Amino acid sequence: MEQQKKFLNALPEPVDDIDRAYAQYRCQMMLTRRPARLLYQLGAMLLLTVYRRRFRAAAAPERAESCDAVFLFAGDRGILPDCLCEEYPALRQIEKFQEHFLLTSDDDALLSQMHCRYPTAYFFRFKCMVKLAMYRYLYEAYRPRAFIVSEEYSYTSSLLTEYCHQLGAEHINVMHGEKLFYIRDSFFRFDRCYIWNELYRDLFVSLRAEPTQFCVELPPSLRPWSANGIDKTVDYTYYLQNESEKELGRIAASLHKLQAAGYTVAVRPHPLYSDKRAVEGLFADFVIENCVAIDIKTSILRTRHVVARYSTVLYQAYLNGVSMVIDDITLPQQYQKLEEMRFFGISVPHLRLGEVLKNNSPKTA
Repeated sequence: MEQQKKFLNALPEPVDDIDRAYAQYRCQMMLTRRPARLLYQLGAMLLLTVYRRRFRAAAAPERAESCDAVFLFAGDRGILPDCLCEEYPALRQIEKFQEHFLLTSDDDALLSQMHCRYPTAYFFRFKCMVKLAMYRYLYEAYRPRAFIVSEEYSYTSSLLTEYCHQLGAEHINVMHGEKLFYIRDSFFRFDRCYIWNELYRDLFVSLRAEPTQFCVELPPSLRPWSANGIDKTVDYTYYLQNESEKELGRIAASLHKLQAAGYTVAVRPHPLYSDKRAVEGLFADFVIENCVAIDIKTSILRTRHVVARYSTVLYQAYLNGVSMVIDDITLPQQYQKLEEMRFFGISVPHLRLGEVLKNNSPKTA
C-alpha cells in the first residue's frame, strides 16, 4: 500500500486524456514484475507495425441497424442503471466485442500523436491501438451515440474517451464489481462513470481519477429484492473468487467446522474464476450451488449468512439485510489490509469468520 501510494502521488498531473491513459499504464507497470514488462515491450515492438497494417487492410463491416448505444460487456445486463436504458432506448449489448478490428486514415493522427509522445512505450501504444481499432469497427457497424463499458481498470479508457469525442460519441462506464484501493484503477476518465454510492467516488478520487465524472445510481442487479417465495434453507453460503487450491483447502477446513456444529453449508463457485475440478474435490461434503440453475438473487436470499473474503455479493447481502461474514482466516493478512484499502464492508456491521468459528456451538432449534 505504501509503495503504491508513493508511486501514485509522485506522478505529475496529466495534461489531457492521453496523458491520463499513460499515467494509468505506468501505475499498472509498477505492479508488474520487470521480466514480464520487458517481455510485453519486446512482443509489442515486434507486433505493433504488423497489426497496424493488418487493421488498415481489414474490410469495413456491413452497416448494421443503427443504435443509440453499444454496451460492450459479456455478462449481466442488470449492471446498467435504468437511466441509461431510458436515455438510449435502442441500446445493443455486444458480448463478443473483441473479435473485429479496423483502422482508417482518420485514425492516423491520434496514433501518430501517441508515437511522438511515447516512442519507446511499445506495449502502451500497441494495446491502445488494438482497443482503438475495436471501437472503430463497432462505430462503423452501428454508428452509436455512446459506447458503454465497464473498464475503469483498463489504461486505454481515458484515451478511448478522447477517441469517442472525435467520433462524436460519449464514453460511459458502469461499475460492476467491488473495488479496493489499487492503483490499477487510477487516473481514468469517462464522460460519465456510474458508481454504487459516494464511498466509491472518494475511493476513485484518492486514486486520482478525474473527479467530476461520477454519477451515483444503483443498477437493477443491486437493488433490494423481494424475498417472496424464497425460504431460508441454508445457514452459511461461501462465495468463492479466484482462490488457489491451497486457499480453497483452508476454506474447506473452516466450513467443515461449521458443518460439524450442525449448520447447513453451501459453496458457490465463481462462474469465471473458480477451478471446477478443485471445487468439486475439496467441497464434495457441502452443497455446491449450480450458478446456472440457482441465480444470485435466490442464492443470497435463501441463506442466513453470506461469507466471502471481499466480493460484490457482500454488498448485495448488505442491501438485502442478509448477515455479512468476512473471511479473516483464509488470508488473514488480506483482512488486515481491507480497512486501509477502503473496503466498504469494514465500515458497516459485519461478522468475522474467525469469530463465528470461535463462538460456534451445536445448532439449536
